[in-house]
Amino acid sequence: MPIRIPEQLPAQNVLLGENIFTMDMDRAANQDIRPLEVGILNLMPNKIETEVQLLRLLSNTPLQINVDL
Repeated sequence: MPIRIPEQLPAQNVLLGENIFTMDMDRAANQDIRPLEVGILNLMPNKIETEVQLLRLLSNTPLQINVDL
């Protein structure tokens, strides 16, 4: 299912390259689905790599997920 992430997130390009379905805020607002809200505080030194790994794991669920990083 789609992951809703901010458009300016650097990890978005990597996720799109791996065919992981991401959704922008406008498109997600038009759908009639109650998404799961997830907040992540990333303190790792390799920020982009860590975000990609976390979002890759979250994308393997049948739920629409809103991620706040």
